[in-house]
Amino acid sequence: MCIRNNNDKIEKFLRNSANVSREEYKVLNTAKTLDEANALVQQLDVSKYRTSDLRDGTKYSYRCRYYRKYTLRRYEVQIYVPDNEFTMIKLMYKNAHCHEQRNVTGRLHSPIRESDNKYIKCQLTQGQIKNALSIDYPNIPLPINQLTNLINLINYTRRRDNPEIFSVYDFNRWCMNHNYDDNLLYSTFVPYYHSIKNIDDIFVFFTTKQLIQQIQFTALLQVDATDEHASCFKELFIQLQNISAKYFNRQYIVNYIIADGAPGITKAQQEVFPQAKRLMCWAHTVSKIREHRKLVPADKWNEVDSDIHNLQLCFSDNIFNCAVSLLKLEWDNYPLMKQFQKYFFNEWIKKIPVWYEGAACNIPSTNNGCESLNGKIKEQYTLRNKLHLSSFLPKIEKCCMLELTAFKWSNTINQIDILHWFGNWYIVPSSNPTIAPAMWLQMYQMQQWQTFNDFIIWLKSYYLVSPLHSCTCPNGMKLYICKHSFGLAMIFNIYKIKDKTRSELLGQRR
Repeated sequence: MCIRNNNDKIEKFLRNSANVSREEYKVLNTAKTLDEANALVQQLDVSKYRTSDLRDGTKYSYRCRYYRKYTLRRYEVQIYVPDNEFTMIKLMYKNAHCHEQRNVTGRLHSPIRESDNKYIKCQLTQGQIKNALSIDYPNIPLPINQLTNLINLINYTRRRDNPEIFSVYDFNRWCMNHNYDDNLLYSTFVPYYHSIKNIDDIFVFFTTKQLIQQIQFTALLQVDATDEHASCFKELFIQLQNISAKYFNRQYIVNYIIADGAPGITKAQQEVFPQAKRLMCWAHTVSKIREHRKLVPADKWNEVDSDIHNLQLCFSDNIFNCAVSLLKLEWDNYPLMKQFQKYFFNEWIKKIPVWYEGAACNIPSTNNGCESLNGKIKEQYTLRNKLHLSSFLPKIEKCCMLELTAFKWSNTINQIDILHWFGNWYIVPSSNPTIAPAMWLQMYQMQQWQTFNDFIIWLKSYYLVSPLHSCTCPNGMKLYICKHSFGLAMIFNIYKIKDKTRSELLGQRR
């Protein structure tokens, strides 16, 4: 059906084109001089495209100014200037303006291009521009080839106002211009670059004054790059030390470095920050592990994946080592998993074992900074959709209702089940505890579980909580804040709700 319709359109276009070519020129007007004729032509919305010398005169040919957009029945005008100056100049025309059907082309329509330029100036992303254009022009489809043109237009427009850099000298000069010391906190700042000699020898440190100031307040360094060479990371680490000394007059101390499994990062860390603990990003870990899921029977994978996730929640080195031993005993019962078991224990226990929460408590376990929290918001609240303001505000309120959730928990928890351990640490039950708190504490101190399933039951029965500081529940380990920590502080009057109405439930009408 689509092929037949396209053929019909083509045949119709060819018929119309044939009719256009056969149509003869008609007299439109006359003029005494060429200037007078040109003045008349300027009112016809045409442009000159050819000058022809004839035996007895000169012919100037014009066509519709928008002939590229509207090729159907193209309007044409000719000015015939005879050599005999006593003969009147004739203006001839053929066809008429027809702007009803645009030419089929891969180029974007003019209104879309104008809107595209407007959205680019507003700093919208490619995805946002596409969505905005689909709303502005719902009746104009964007085929795949035009989407490609749209992306090219976006990239061209953004590059058009960029600084012109054609040589190594230009690049060096740009870096030098951004190496100044001023008070612009959010502008591009280049604290270090080594002399650029060629395209294969470039190291430029881009940042902002506001961003680089944060290295004073954290001992965690998150690293990721496309260049996997140790020399590149070593240069980066050294320059962080130099920047800290130069701008903040203090030594840059790093206790944790979290990244993917790139050996170049590990080697550079051992040379520059030997005292730092090299952590493995949990997101990269689980992604790599899942690439080997075919080594596990299909009906067994969900259980194996759950075991690995539970293992990642271990909150101390000793707990992790005990859990690993129990997991190995459990997996030994499944001969079809031997190849996967060999891979897992060799790669993620012997070579890179520091991907569990307890490897660095209260430190992000992924290399994407606040993306763990952003992922929760997208997954549980916005559902990865762009929301209208009227929908977005209630979602924000839902995200920020920790105080109410903690207040509910503090009122419903049986305080007899809360066991004080020592200092500021307490043992609180989960929503479904299966063992007594005293038994949980005894198992924690002895760290002797019979099976991995026994370990999981123990792990999910109770949590170690320090009011307003930390908790070993999944939310506490992942997001560093939870209802247990806040609720326990409310029970002990360490934290008080300032506005009582925020904790009062509205209830239901009769």
